Amino acid sequence: MKISKLFEKTKEKEFTTFPATLETYAWYKPILIAIIAIIVSIALSFVALFAIRADPRSSTIMNLILSAVTMIIMIVAIYIGNRLIYKIPFSTQVAPVRKWNWGIYIKTFAISLIVYGIIMAFNFLFSGAKITNNLPISLFILCLILPIFQGFGEEFLCRGLLMQTLGAWFKIPIVAIVLQAVVFAVLHPYQLFSLIGVLCTGLVYGLITWYGQGLEASSAMHSVNNIAAFIAIGFGLQQGAGGNASDPIALLINVAVVVIPAIIVIILDKFNLMGFES
Repeated sequence: MKISKLFEKTKEKEFTTFPATLETYAWYKPILIAIIAIIVSIALSFVALFAIRADPRSSTIMNLILSAVTMIIMIVAIYIGNRLIYKIPFSTQVAPVRKWNWGIYIKTFAISLIVYGIIMAFNFLFSGAKITNNLPISLFILCLILPIFQGFGEEFLCRGLLMQTLGAWFKIPIVAIVLQAVVFAVLHPYQLFSLIGVLCTGLVYGLITWYGQGLEASSAMHSVNNIAAFIAIGFGLQQGAGGNASDPIALLINVAVVVIPAIIVIILDKFNLMGFES
């Protein structure tokens, strides 16, 4: 995608403004989808919480797991909403102008994991962080698996439903990308530097989604970020190694772990090594 198209009002079929190209589109229909998704999500969440006998006084890591389950449920809820209102298949919802490409997801996941691992390792070594918790193997496995689905769920909601709704309304990709990033940041009520970090993350995820015309890259990056957060909190490393950005250095680290993989992905695409055109 040419950068200039970010700022142009468009009627072309592209990811950000895709819903507006559907024959069944109307400005209010994304709102109906959101309402349906909320109702379905609440209903399924109650069922899930009852089934696993969730305790409100659970530990931080268990609360994270519960939040991941809730976000995974949101995938089903948004799919149902889209299916009922637009009658489009799941594959079209996640990559409307081309087929979903697992190669993009796997490559981006690997790149993000390597970058995240290197940066977090240096941060851990020089920050003086210590392991304060022993994480049971069962929870450790959950910390590796659940964030993958949670990351996709958050992207399906924020870069999918939300960004496409704004894109269909305003018809200008950059407007949708910026506004969804603001909403994404507001949904994470952290301290100032943390909020700035989340805003930057939302912008990067939005831009890479627009660039690749699908949710593969942003979902992979988001999943790696969530895995790191789960493991850090599970082992009691959050404050020492890459938790919420509470100072400029931590902010720089949190921005670097999303910006660097995005840049690498774009560079690789220039050599036709990512598969965005397929």
